[in-house]
Parts: sequence; structure tokens; C-alpha cells
Amino acid sequence: MTADLRLERHINQSLETCFDLWTHPDEVAQWWGPKDDAGRPFKATVEAWSLKPGDAWAITMTAPDGTVFSQSGTMLEVERPRLLRFTFAWVEKNKRGPETEIRVSFAPDGQGTRVIFEQLGFADEATRDGHVEGWRECLDRLSKLRTQTTEVEP
Repeated sequence: MTADLRLERHINQSLETCFDLWTHPDEVAQWWGPKDDAGRPFKATVEAWSLKPGDAWAITMTAPDGTVFSQSGTMLEVERPRLLRFTFAWVEKNKRGPETEIRVSFAPDGQGTRVIFEQLGFADEATRDGHVEGWRECLDRLSKLRTQTTEVEP
């Protein structure tokens, strides 16, 4: 049995703008990553980010204390401006960990956009739960780039 993660946000930006925040490497680098216990954001370096299905992506996050975390995956589907799907895995000492799938859906929502983030296929609930706060913090950082948002409980 696998466990899935789902988060939703209303972002007061157009569908196109929200999609661009997820698909342009310079934008992704500004919000990707959580905060440490003191509330300081991690720094993301986009090593590779292609929207072509089958291409690899890779991001290195550096915590405020200097600890480095690497993630990578493969783009699966890009349907501008409605859907982004890719695989996700942690990388440690050049070894990839278990892979999950991320789906980010974008839909018009009043004057803004509803962003639905899903991470699918965790081995168990504990592993899934270990990702919830980090992705919430990423969405917080994303939303503060250009606008205000409200979190919506699924």
C-alpha cells in the first residue's frame, strides 16, 4: 500500500503566471526548498530543468547551516498551462532513493488560480508525512514571490 500527499492553494495570479513560476528555472530557484527551524529559507540551485518529457531535472538545496540536499527526476508530462508531472527522488552520495511522482495542476479560480500539488507513491504514511511541511513551505515561498495566497484544506 502506498501513501499520497495532496495540498491545494489559491494564488492571486493568472494561470499563465502560476505555471511560469513552476516551469522557468530562475523562478523555481527562488521558491524551491523549505525553511530551517529558525525560519531561514534553503537556497536552491537548479542544475537541470527541461520541460521536454523524458528529460532529467536536478536541484541542489543548501540549508542555512551549509548542509546540501540533492533531488532529481524525469519530466513526464507538460500541458501548458494546466499540468506538470515529473518523477522525484532524493539523491545521496550519487545514489537515487525511492521515486515518487509529482503532479501539479493549475485551474482558474475566481480572479486567480487553484494550484493542486500531489506527490504520489510514498512507501508509507511516515515518509509521506515527512514531506508535508517542506512542500507547504515551498508553496508559501512560491506564493510570496508576487502575490498573496490562501491555503485550502482538501
